[in-house]
Amino acid sequence: MKKKKPKKTLIFAILGIIAIMILILFLLKGCTKTKEYTVIFDANGGSYVGNVTVKQNETVKQPLNPTREGYQFVGWYLGEELFDFDTKITEDITLKAHWEASGITLNFTSLSLKVGDTKQLEITSFPLSLKLEDFLFESSDEKIVTVDEKGNLKALKAGTVTITVKSKDGKYTKTCTITVTEEEIAVESVTISGSSSVTVGSSIKLSVTLKPNNATNKKVTWKSSNPSIATVDENGNVKGLKTGKVTITVTTENGKTATKEITIKAKSTSTPKPSNSPTPSQSPTPTPSQEPEPTPTTTPTPPPEPIYYVILRANELELTGGAMQYFFEVKKDNQTLTSADYVGFTYNGINIRSDAKSLAKNEINQSETTAVITLRDGSTVNATVQYP
Repeated sequence: MKKKKPKKTLIFAILGIIAIMILILFLLKGCTKTKEYTVIFDANGGSYVGNVTVKQNETVKQPLNPTREGYQFVGWYLGEELFDFDTKITEDITLKAHWEASGITLNFTSLSLKVGDTKQLEITSFPLSLKLEDFLFESSDEKIVTVDEKGNLKALKAGTVTITVKSKDGKYTKTCTITVTEEEIAVESVTISGSSSVTVGSSIKLSVTLKPNNATNKKVTWKSSNPSIATVDENGNVKGLKTGKVTITVTTENGKTATKEITIKAKSTSTPKPSNSPTPSQSPTPTPSQEPEPTPTTTPTPPPEPIYYVILRANELELTGGAMQYFFEVKKDNQTLTSADYVGFTYNGINIRSDAKSLAKNEINQSETTAVITLRDGSTVNATVQYP
């Protein structure tokens, strides 16, 4: 009888080798990891879009379109080419959003200029279907601001205009508001006029003259060197408190000054006349004739300084442009002034021209009791505000 053990041993050996190979294959497969790549979405100024991780040779899903004010989304680009989302990913890539302007944007929506200034109004974005040559620039008032075909602005005089930029096909329009102010004219000198003396308990008014008379900022401040002797208010009214001398200084906003020495005198006292008691009648005693005494000459008293008033006639209302307005009147003593006499006046912080007819109702502030009038010669005077 033959032995069969060696044959069985060989079979078992072969099966063992096969099992080991299968085990090795499983182990190798478990150790091999699929590669992954990152797709970066650059929104290019639009709303945020998150990055995505994609396995090798798989496609990336297209995200929701981002948004951007004033623009329309065109698509995701890989380099200069529109990306095809059926493309399999084999490396890290960056997709960038491309945009097209949905209207016109300008480098200014409002602008402040001084007379003589120049500036360029530029179109910073517009639809890709248009070119710069396809737009027109227009000024609402070329006497104030001019504009050429390239958007170059030039301010000619004070005022406000609207610059309109529009496409020649009429589909797109944008505006810019331009405000032009006069170039500032600085005060070169200031002088004080008025009386050089005042009695205790009384007041005098000092006035200032600014040169040039068309200076832009005419605001001044007043100061007394000794307020215990005499005070001065913001309108140049000096009040004597006790005898002595003070120096009153006025200063402009740009630092120009002027001074005036004021003497404060004591009140004059008059001796009361004795009362005449009746005496018994007597026979007149003849007196020798005498030469008449010469009449003493007297120095003429200077005329009092004029008093200025701004009268806001609250009882005379007018409906203008849908709003109630008050009339006003400017007077010197009892004489009504016209635009030939004064340039304008400042009331409650409002500069009012002499050719104005009325004040808006919401500009009236009856707690305001003073105003400053600018006369035609450039000098300024203080006025009392009245509300009849």
